[in-house]
Amino acid sequence: APPGGPCLRLQVLGRCLAAVAAAHAWLTGRAGRYLAAWALPQFLLLTQGDLQVLKAETEQLVLQVSGTFPEPGDTDGDTPPEPSPVSPWELQLCRQIHEAANNIQLFSRDVLRMFSTSCKRLSAEIFDQTMPLGRHWRLGPRAELPSTPSAYAAAAVQAVLGQVLQGAQALPRDAQAPTLARVTTAFLEAWMDHILTHRIKFR
Repeated sequence: APPGGPCLRLQVLGRCLAAVAAAHAWLTGRAGRYLAAWALPQFLLLTQGDLQVLKAETEQLVLQVSGTFPEPGDTDGDTPPEPSPVSPWELQLCRQIHEAANNIQLFSRDVLRMFSTSCKRLSAEIFDQTMPLGRHWRLGPRAELPSTPSAYAAAAVQAVLGQVLQGAQALPRDAQAPTLARVTTAFLEAWMDHILTHRIKFR
């Protein structure tokens, strides 16, 4: 049986569950607020820094709980099942801890997708407001190719990619590349969608 009396074990499991659930609520709440405010340095540090630490610590906690409070095993043949050393209340708390920890895992997996979706939406709004249409792209027969970026493109890059790049500088190098890749892809997809939607022709 797990060490300690039943009341002590229930107290420990209850506190473990409260800690994991609080971590998940704190992560998702802060991330949502930072993203809504477009506070990218804070958002990226939270989701690519704090989240990774809490995820690793939660994984270790789940391993400890699973080892200390094993699920009742199946029996083979006619061997009568042995009484479980873990009470039903303890098993319920263990399963809730697993579920709360899994929520952190899911959030860690989905957070970059959520971020890139927000970046794509912001990029689309900028292109809708600033990208010229129609005759702007019809060059005369002797027109020279532009030597500088269009003003709308420079503004869009700075508003989205520039801010993400600035925010990502505080991250470890191995965390910068996935973040920048997802955001750049989202930015270019929004640009292409805008061009196709408005049937802009460059000629």
